[in-house]
Amino acid sequence: MSDSITTVEKNSIKNNENEKIMTDTSISKKRSETETKNTGKRTKNTNKSDTNTNDKNDESMSQSYDDDFEEDTDDINKNTSNDEPSSQSHNYDEDSLEGKYYENESPQEEPSSQQTTDSFDIDKVDEEDDGTFQGIPLSEITNICQQPPTMSDMKDIRDRNHTFLIKPFKYDSNDLKREPEPLYENGTYVDEWDQDNVRLPCSQFYITKNGTQRWPTIQGSLTKLQHLSETHMATMEDIKETIEECAGRKYEFNCLERLLNEIYSTDERAHFMSTVLSNICSLALNVDKICSRPPPLLRIGSNRTVTMSQKQAASLLACAFFCLFPRRFNQKVGSEYENYQNPNFNTLFQGGRTGGSIWKIEKLKCIFHYFQRITEKMPNGVISFRRYQLPDSCIPKWSESNEPLCKIHITKNKAIEDIVGLLQVDFANKYIGGGVLGDGCVQEEIRFVICPEMLLSLLLCEVIQPNECVFLIGCERFSSYQGYSTTFQFKENYIDQTPKDSWGRKLCHVVAMDAIAFHNRATQYTIKNMKRELMKAYTCFRIPAAVTDQKSGLATGNWGCGAFNGNKQLKAIIQLTAASQTGRSLAYLTFRDQDLVMSFYKVYEYLLNEKATVKDLCNYLQQYSTLYKKLSLFDYILQTSVSSLYS
Repeated sequence: MSDSITTVEKNSIKNNENEKIMTDTSISKKRSETETKNTGKRTKNTNKSDTNTNDKNDESMSQSYDDDFEEDTDDINKNTSNDEPSSQSHNYDEDSLEGKYYENESPQEEPSSQQTTDSFDIDKVDEEDDGTFQGIPLSEITNICQQPPTMSDMKDIRDRNHTFLIKPFKYDSNDLKREPEPLYENGTYVDEWDQDNVRLPCSQFYITKNGTQRWPTIQGSLTKLQHLSETHMATMEDIKETIEECAGRKYEFNCLERLLNEIYSTDERAHFMSTVLSNICSLALNVDKICSRPPPLLRIGSNRTVTMSQKQAASLLACAFFCLFPRRFNQKVGSEYENYQNPNFNTLFQGGRTGGSIWKIEKLKCIFHYFQRITEKMPNGVISFRRYQLPDSCIPKWSESNEPLCKIHITKNKAIEDIVGLLQVDFANKYIGGGVLGDGCVQEEIRFVICPEMLLSLLLCEVIQPNECVFLIGCERFSSYQGYSTTFQFKENYIDQTPKDSWGRKLCHVVAMDAIAFHNRATQYTIKNMKRELMKAYTCFRIPAAVTDQKSGLATGNWGCGAFNGNKQLKAIIQLTAASQTGRSLAYLTFRDQDLVMSFYKVYEYLLNEKATVKDLCNYLQQYSTLYKKLSLFDYILQTSVSSLYS
């Protein structure tokens, strides 16, 4: 132990040995407590916006329609997850009597996924890459674009947890016009209306309280709007009326209205209203034919995967545009979707008196650019969403692990989405997507608006548990951007040239890795919380033993170090430990923090010289848990030899 560590500190360390980070215990599989279900799950950017969506004088609150779309209050408050009615009765919409719009309430227990205005100069966010780095060159890290993974043909997949919305499809680079086909032919729709599948608006069981099916009403409204669009007569008011008629609810559309009527040029507005809008209507109207069945929900502990075509993704996103997904507005404790995000775009469209923050409008520009691109040419690829739960049997024996340190590349001027071919980390909220459909505009939210197919994870995924993660595979990027947070701006069209695998999915693998939000920064140094973050990172980085391909590298960075109050040095060592245990090389992007580039690499070199292993890194973390007030983690490591950890 270094001379800088006093005898008192050594004794404190010994007294803490009963709480070792290497103790191999199972992570609880129980659902998270409901204490943060409502105020905690809605995520907004913690930067102050000039928009107050809770202003009592605004018309921003969702209001009930005074018609037969409503239901009795008793029906709203019942716990549908424990008392699910049969599919033949009482399936009317459960959203209509919420009164004030629930997810606009201002108390926030969990902030937006990342915010780094406290850790870097936001004016330097678009600084040119100077090419400098520490560690190995990026070219030496295994890249799946150069060495694509070996895959079974779709037709040979026998996994009951993998749902395909398409017929077996094999990508052929010599036949780029070939498109995946829906699982069921000739417009056949196989309905599922239960808690294991997305409730689609085209279901025959989606009914009003008096037993009338909702879909014919929705079809009529969308057909009318499509006709207005094609005859160059559609207005913002027509969009508003259509969405409210389809959803049976009133909304505030000030952000959408500001974009279309004030910010778009005359030509941009005309093109959207007469061409793009018509296509969005068509995609929503034909969701039954395009998808042919509902996608499954990726529920807690399910280990499910869903694979669909990009056209099917576009159809589902068109439904989100018109706020068509039933019951998703009601996320109160005890409701069916309390553990899910609301995938409908109503919160994205609202803006209060000012018409919304400028960065929210820029996010809307990105999503509308996506709709414009797929109107010009529908992409014909495939995407997958996979939920993964780490088995208890696969939890490492940290105290015995002699795995050496992984190779590392550290740089400051690259973004994670630019590191093609590596597993890219989404600094996620446990409610995936964070504040993407609200005011959030940081790492996760930006990624989701430049790759809008990722928004479907809000539709599919239940809240992520500590021993779980979600993989988003093959999602295409459509926009480039500049700025970050309050300076974020849609820049221009982006042509994604990432190659595809044999299924037709772009070789873009993203993993949603949610950190703990530390309201008290000191709590991140407890053994319990360090172990949780280590296990989360390992869950995301781990490669199943059955995979025999070379292990591709990881692209990550300051995970949970903004609004979640994580310490950069602690998170760097935790991720280094997890990556080393998996044997995957690490590309660590410090987001314009040159000091972190140099200090992290200095510590890394020291650990290499000490021949440190995973168990040693865990021991450093365990002993540092009582010393964090006295010195930084990097300083502690540099002053403490590996041998002294065990003396």
